[in-house]
This record gives sequence, structure tokens and C-alpha cells, in this order.
Amino acid sequence: MNPARDTERAWSLQRHLAERLSTRIEPFAWGVAFLDDRHPIRYDSNVLWAGPSLDGCDAMSLAAEADRILGGAGLGHREILVERERDGERLTAGLAALGYERDDCEVMALRREPDRRRDLSAVVEVDAEEMVPAAREVYLRAPGTEVEEVAEALAGHKRALAEVGARFFAVRVRGRIASMCDLYVHDGVAQVEDVQTFEEHRGRGMASAVVLRAAAEARAAGCDLVFLVADRRDWPRRLYARLGFDPVDGFHVFVRRPDA
Repeated sequence: MNPARDTERAWSLQRHLAERLSTRIEPFAWGVAFLDDRHPIRYDSNVLWAGPSLDGCDAMSLAAEADRILGGAGLGHREILVERERDGERLTAGLAALGYERDDCEVMALRREPDRRRDLSAVVEVDAEEMVPAAREVYLRAPGTEVEEVAEALAGHKRALAEVGARFFAVRVRGRIASMCDLYVHDGVAQVEDVQTFEEHRGRGMASAVVLRAAAEARAAGCDLVFLVADRRDWPRRLYARLGFDPVDGFHVFVRRPDA
């Protein structure tokens, strides 16, 4: 068990996926920008990854690079992912003054057995064409993405993920997806991502089941590291802890929305 090594491997998978999903990659002074012309309104597809070292970088300079690259691509939003937590802490006040909001994220690795057994028999693997309408409904119900055009565009990203090898797991209720997640695998490392359960189906263990099924599939594929990224301030983090995931690293994502 080596948290630093696990963190490095988790970042390697995420960079590999970002590279494969991007239509353009642009290095800058303190990192690299990933851009996807096919999904311009998806913030995570058009983002500056800053790090691992931001020594000598200040908030004004970093924001200027975001303006140059993302603004130069005709994008209204700005998103900057800062890999090292201490760099994010140092830059927070300066970026906030420039209109950026901060999300606190945590990499959690599967270290332990879950606190109790879960029934995985209802979990099935589904394809992107079944995932897209379910994801679209998730976005339509969520504050900030409830506009039809936005929900449709964000949900369509599942097709791009499928093209680079992502797998999808779900629980159906009366023939419709009620809970779901993605699984990405590369070089012995797996990431469980985008865990969603519709509100009317929560509290029935479905999210736990899809996460554990995805993790089991990752182990079967030879992955010795399975991780996910959680919002440090949101309740799913506690669920993942009960499923055997422990925090190994933190990072920050800074977003300035077009109307900021």
C-alpha cells in the first residue's frame, strides 16, 4: 500500500483518458490543456490541468492562460484542475477574486472489503445507447444542466467514452435504468466514475451494487488499483467509505462560469 504511488497511477489513467477523448492538446507553462471540439459545453472536456508542480505560478498568471487557451477556443467557461492540493490552497484566494469557484475533490482507492455483503445479482452491463437517455434524464433533473440542449450534449459524451473502451453498469427497474456507473480501465488501474441513482430509487442499495460490480469487473480484468473521485463535501463520500474506499489524495478544480 503506497498512497503516493497509487496517486501517480490514478493521475496516469485520468491523463490517458483525457488524451484519448481530446481533439486538441495544448501545453502551457504549468501543465497541459485538453480540448474537445465535439463537446464544447462540457467543462471537464475543455480544461487546463495545472501541475504536478506550480512553483512560481500565481493566480493571475494561471487565469491568464485559461483565458488565452479556453477563450481562444471560443469557450465561455473557464476550468482549471490543480493536481496538488497545497497549490490549490495557495491559489484559492487569488482565483476567487477573479470569479472562480472551487470544488474540493478526493481520490479514494479500494483498500478494504465492504462493511457488509451486497446483492449484485440485479446489476447488468449496458451499452452507451442505453446509457445516453438515462444520463440525459439525470442532467435534466440536476440544477445547472436542466436545459434540454445542455443535457443532450452532456449525455452524448457517453458515446465518446464507449469509443475509448469505457464500460457501463446499471440496475434496471421495470425496464428502465434506475442506477448506473462508468468503468475506465488502463494499464492495471481502474476508475469507477459518474455514479448516479435517480432520487425515487435511492436507499435500496443500488448505487452500492453498481460500484461493487464495476470494481469486481476491474479486478477480473487484472487491475490491482481501483479508485474513484469523490466530492469531499458531498454525502456519497461516506457511502464509498462503507464500500471499502479510503482517501489517498486530494485536489481542487476551479470553475468560472460564463455568467460570472
